[in-house]
Amino acid sequence: MESMGMKQGNWRIRMGWFLGITLVIGCAQVSSPVGGPLDETAPQVLEMTPPNGSSDLQLESLTLRFDEYVVSRNAVQQMLISPPIAGTPQFKTKGKEVHVLFESDWFEAETTYVLNFGDALVDLHESNPAEALFFAFSTGSELDTLTLEGQVVDHLTGSGVGALRTLFFKDSTPWDSIWGGERPVAVAITDEEGFFQGSFLAAGLYKALAVEDVNRDYRWNPGESLAFSNMSIAAGERWAAPWLFAPTAPPLSPTYIASASVDSSGFMRVLAPKNEEEMEEEWSVLMDDKALDILWFRTGDSVKLWTQEPQFLESPLVIWTWTDGADSLQARLTRSPIGSALNMAPQWSAKTDVRSERTWEFGRVLRSVDPALWSLRVDTINQLISPNDVTLSASSTGGHSVEIRTEEVPGQQYELTIFPGGVTSREGASVQDTLMWKWKTWPEDHFGSFTLAVSDLPGPGWLRCSPKGKAKVGLSRIRCESDTIVGWPKLHPGQYEVGFELDANNDSIWQAIAPLRQQTPEPYFYLPEALEVRSNWEMEWTWSLKREDEELEQ
Repeated sequence: MESMGMKQGNWRIRMGWFLGITLVIGCAQVSSPVGGPLDETAPQVLEMTPPNGSSDLQLESLTLRFDEYVVSRNAVQQMLISPPIAGTPQFKTKGKEVHVLFESDWFEAETTYVLNFGDALVDLHESNPAEALFFAFSTGSELDTLTLEGQVVDHLTGSGVGALRTLFFKDSTPWDSIWGGERPVAVAITDEEGFFQGSFLAAGLYKALAVEDVNRDYRWNPGESLAFSNMSIAAGERWAAPWLFAPTAPPLSPTYIASASVDSSGFMRVLAPKNEEEMEEEWSVLMDDKALDILWFRTGDSVKLWTQEPQFLESPLVIWTWTDGADSLQARLTRSPIGSALNMAPQWSAKTDVRSERTWEFGRVLRSVDPALWSLRVDTINQLISPNDVTLSASSTGGHSVEIRTEEVPGQQYELTIFPGGVTSREGASVQDTLMWKWKTWPEDHFGSFTLAVSDLPGPGWLRCSPKGKAKVGLSRIRCESDTIVGWPKLHPGQYEVGFELDANNDSIWQAIAPLRQQTPEPYFYLPEALEVRSNWEMEWTWSLKREDEELEQ
């Protein structure tokens, strides 16, 4: 029993030592503090060895001492050395110090070099990058010290845009190479007011651009907002006018035929999204290596094709050609008819503005329409529809829609009825059920009106008034050559945005930014306050377009 007690006691002693050591080790571990405000402060350089701006330097190592613990992140990809060198530097981080190692024969004699670190060095816990960090030196006795300055402003508001990477290139660098990813010779960051300064430049002419650089790759990529100038200037000077910063179009999606099917009548439907709205296209169909005589029309991403007369097609080859490419796909045979059989789809809502005609689209190509089997009721009164009031769209435009003259008035209820046999498809099928659609026109007192007196126009352009958040669904633009008064007499209740598109080059086209064509955006002015339109209200506003900064570069 005693020996058992001794063993038990020893076990307790050993356990006590184990717990004590564990506690000591646990207390010695380094970890980030729990709780408290998030660290959003970028690490700051306290010292560089050798000093920034050194000359007669054969660089083999560079030491940066920070005010907090740092680590390197994608350092080789993020570091931009201008002009380029023959080798690849090595990064070694230890606590608050970073050592960058080189070989002296990588650098040319009598040359100024600038090392931009980008986002290569970040703090330990929150990954805040050291901002606008660079090191400049010369292998000769003189350091290039010329600068280039300018400002970037938002093309809508005119306010400065900060935190943009400004990339500088020798004037001899073609724009095609710049858009293709040519590395810049210098980099700067815009401040909160949009001002930038490129430093340590050699004498000569330069061109430049400012980009949000979402990918952090020192180049512009489609979809990244951008500002640039078509004007090259000499180092030591300043771009006199601000650059206009604007969003660019996203990258084009691949163009191809996603699917194709054909029914027993030779009617085909193809899914083929366009990557550009204005893309010119042509469609053709081959059967046993022979071209068929077809018609086609597009609705959104869907394209419908058919032969003049119904015929059975077994695995026809559908061919799509556009300006700079082509694609083809064998159509798959489907046993059921493609599309809804003669269901009509009105192109308006149940409550609508007054129109003089209405258009119905059908799911099939139409052969004929019988107006005697169409009926239009206005409130409680039936109106006769004559053959002259009904028009079937031509085959060349799809042959699937019918337009009817209605001559509507405000505040009335309308009801269109198509009786069986009123429409016959290309295959000889006719409407079997009665089709009906009701709608009502807005009364006169539903609308509000807006009158705007504009002054201090910087040049000719267009005034526009668009539903808030729906600029592309805006009302017709009104051309203005000078100070004037314009009006929109019938606006639906709601909020609107009012703007002015300046035709700076007076070519009757308001141009957006288009980098690949070296096209800078034309300025856009807008009222910061939204217009609130109410039913049966008349709104009158005055607007001066004078800006503090009158110069806007094109």
